[in-house]
Amino acid sequence: MKEFCKDKIFIDEIPLKFFGMQLGTRMTVIKFANNKLFLHSPTKLNSSLKDQLQKLGEVSFIVAPNKLHHLYLDSYVKQYPNAIFYAAPGLAKKRKDIHFSGNLYDHPNNEWKDELDQMIFKGCAFMEEVFFFHKSTKTLIVTDFIQSMHAYHNFFERIIGRIGGVYNNPSPPRDLRLMFYLDRKNTRKSIQRINQWNFDKIIIAHGKLITQNAKEIFNNAFKSF
Repeated sequence: MKEFCKDKIFIDEIPLKFFGMQLGTRMTVIKFANNKLFLHSPTKLNSSLKDQLQKLGEVSFIVAPNKLHHLYLDSYVKQYPNAIFYAAPGLAKKRKDIHFSGNLYDHPNNEWKDELDQMIFKGCAFMEEVFFFHKSTKTLIVTDFIQSMHAYHNFFERIIGRIGGVYNNPSPPRDLRLMFYLDRKNTRKSIQRINQWNFDKIIIAHGKLITQNAKEIFNNAFKSF
């Protein structure tokens, strides 16, 4: 894992192909003051990652922030039977094979309300995604609703990135953007709520981490709404 914010936020990045494209994905690990670990969008668990997590703290909360980021949950269920698994809206029905102890709501769950805020980003008919804000590090954590592709992708991927409107441009992909247009009212309400958070960094699951001009980049991503 890489340290993103000293002693508080760590990330694990792995390759991930989607329809033949190498998007890559990342997990965000937050270490709470009580030494408990909050795992957001878990990546594939292996012995190295397991050892790093063990040294870091106690794996306590494992969160799937939307109904697409659930691929690697099985191994965590087996390895961390005492952890609490939380499902984003719509995921529990999709993954009936996994016992989720709780759901993610439009307000922070009691277990982490002192350190994290959260909300459900509404406006997309396909799915809802839970956004998180880590208060002490001023970090916004997003999964699929902001993505980007860059020069390190291959030629085909860069073309798709341009078509999708995300090449060198952190933004909702064009397919999600079209859905947001259909429900601008809820989309705008979600944008307004996020802007109430004083974030200066953004962790996204697919694309470069955003460590400068985060507010400006976020508002540019959603400026057409």
